Amino acid sequence: MKVFIWQWGRFGSGSRYAFELSRALREQGHETLLSLAEGSELMQNHAARSAVDLPLNTYANTQEFIWRSLGIRRLLKPIVGRLRAARPDAAIVTMMGYWDIFIVRQLQHLGVPIAVMLHDSEVHPGDRFHLMVRLQRHLIKATDGVITLTDYVAEQLKRRLSLDRKIHATIPHVAFDFADLDLSPPQPPKPEPGRPLRLLMAGRLKRYKGLELLADSLKQLDGVPITLRVVGAAQDADDIAALATFPGVELDLGWKDDRSFIANIDWADVCILPYVEASQSGVAPMSFKRGRTVIATPVGGLPEQIRDGETGILTENISSTALAAAIRHLAEDRNLMNRLGMNALHHAETEIGWAALAPRFDAALKALRASKA
Repeated sequence: MKVFIWQWGRFGSGSRYAFELSRALREQGHETLLSLAEGSELMQNHAARSAVDLPLNTYANTQEFIWRSLGIRRLLKPIVGRLRAARPDAAIVTMMGYWDIFIVRQLQHLGVPIAVMLHDSEVHPGDRFHLMVRLQRHLIKATDGVITLTDYVAEQLKRRLSLDRKIHATIPHVAFDFADLDLSPPQPPKPEPGRPLRLLMAGRLKRYKGLELLADSLKQLDGVPITLRVVGAAQDADDIAALATFPGVELDLGWKDDRSFIANIDWADVCILPYVEASQSGVAPMSFKRGRTVIATPVGGLPEQIRDGETGILTENISSTALAAAIRHLAEDRNLMNRLGMNALHHAETEIGWAALAPRFDAALKALRASKA
């Protein structure tokens, strides 16, 4: 089976999903055609660049977006020509972008069934992507299948759109293998006696991810030896400023590439997800893959990803008191922390790695092809 896989974002997990999915499907015996943005972060990696069959020169700012959108037919012509010459049996986009509808129309003309990987179905509180959500729903209506990462997102989507005539599968967020980075094997944390518990909050630092909740929990942890490192691109400087007033808090702001992100996970004992709303987390499987447990609030799709008391701790409720209690629990019981981390690593390697999930993508894509037969 020949599969066209594309994702034209410059940053984030969408392009990595496309790159690693392409490799995983090839190991399943499929032929793949992979298209990534020429200027994407991942394309700076030689291993990734050499795997890309159809690079696309996208945009780095609003001016380039407008100018190149006006010439989108010309930009897509080499890709469309290749797809016509080597018609794929199915296509999948691993994270939606503004230009996807143009290639979807071309694929429809070729009779190629298309699946969309859906990370979110609603706008997160404080996000500004209302146009993207409308485009996303238009794209879903135009395609033949949807792959969601949690049942939570699937149920949200079904309240907006009917999936009755579409192929649908829920496949958990993969624990990326990052084989192209040639990382050292994960080493479980070994805190020296008396060393503060190292907490990491990382990723896109947006308000719905509980920055205020985390700050309020720190007020209740006076005397508990912890160090909190906050890493990533901040949306609201005020929320970050509130965290920075606490002793033991380190800020490392700005976008981080995969290698830097993983280095921060390896520094940590525990990754913390104090979200007040969530579809799912990309940080959780990355943490598991490096042998780190997580503390998370029981919101959205997080309970589907985190097994309370097995791979992580879900707080009793969404409150600063419950979050502080979970932090204190692991600070006082390092043996539990290490056991959860080892369980998390085993889970990443056996249940949410590509060896486990590639066959599920294989089955979904075959069902997609069959739906057009």
